[in-house]
Amino acid sequence: MFVSPFHDLEEKLGANFGEFAGWEMPMSFTSYAEEHMSVRSSVAFFNLSHMGRLRVKGNPKEFEMLVAKEVSKTNSGNMIGPTAFLNDKAGFKDDVMVYKVSENEWLIVTNAINREKIVNWIKSNSNLDVDDLTFKYGMIAIQGRKLEEILGKNELKPLEFKLNTKFMGYDVFLVSKSGWTGENGLEVWVTLDIGRQLIMDLVKIGIKPAGLIARDSLRQEMGFVLYGEDIDETITPVEARYWVFSLEKDFIGKDSLVERIKSGIEKVRIGFKMKKGERIIPRHPSKIYSLGNEAGYVTSSTFSPYLNRVIGMGYVNPKYFYLGYNLAVEIRSKQYDIKIDEFPFI
Repeated sequence: MFVSPFHDLEEKLGANFGEFAGWEMPMSFTSYAEEHMSVRSSVAFFNLSHMGRLRVKGNPKEFEMLVAKEVSKTNSGNMIGPTAFLNDKAGFKDDVMVYKVSENEWLIVTNAINREKIVNWIKSNSNLDVDDLTFKYGMIAIQGRKLEEILGKNELKPLEFKLNTKFMGYDVFLVSKSGWTGENGLEVWVTLDIGRQLIMDLVKIGIKPAGLIARDSLRQEMGFVLYGEDIDETITPVEARYWVFSLEKDFIGKDSLVERIKSGIEKVRIGFKMKKGERIIPRHPSKIYSLGNEAGYVTSSTFSPYLNRVIGMGYVNPKYFYLGYNLAVEIRSKQYDIKIDEFPFI
């Protein structure tokens, strides 16, 4: 198992650690609800060093064939994403963010669980050079509604990034205007020694650390998918309603994706809310029913501190996609009403 590069420092800050995708990472520092609300009402920071960070160089035509969204029309210094690498059947190899450095160089952030798989997949499907930067740099995400109030206005526009720049007085490899919480955010790639100093400076100015549990509840409020729960190699972007592709170009999996669009799908991703006051959380793969008929299953669920109710997502047969109406989820042999709702929930 890999260990957070800031483990000892996080331990001093009160982190509760747990395993996620082969890494021992901070799950929380206080309570996930408190950390969640810090992002929604103020600002907090996350250590995301477990996520894969790759540098890819080579022929842009080869790279374009790997990525489901069009890359060539994006200006350097901008991010493309979320997008995806798909398999031949249009299932998700991974959903990723792509950073266009130049016409023949890109950075990629992968899900932690898929880092090695994606390195090998790129090499086996192209002649591109791949450099794994995951253990060279840490990654810190600063997220929240009061980001600019506390840190000052940043010149970057959404999904822009700068390389080899300054951040809070430190030399950093990358700063991007991005995040995964639905709030204003910056993500910073730093050498590990500077990362430690940056964490302490953030704490000193009153920005609290947050763990991966809060990150999970924040992303569920927005309807963002998590690889391994809500998407995997058997799920296509059409079923997931995750529009991470451009049919104006060719890419691995396009033919299967087009065929899926033409012929229709047998399941589709939904969002749901449970009644207020109910705190029981359905787990994957709890079954979803429509008046006694099995309709689908749950993939992710959590208690939303912001909405003060249980929320989640899953898949149902499209004929049961009753947006705005109720289905039921089975938890421990008892059924509970769930209202089918659209993302985002806030």
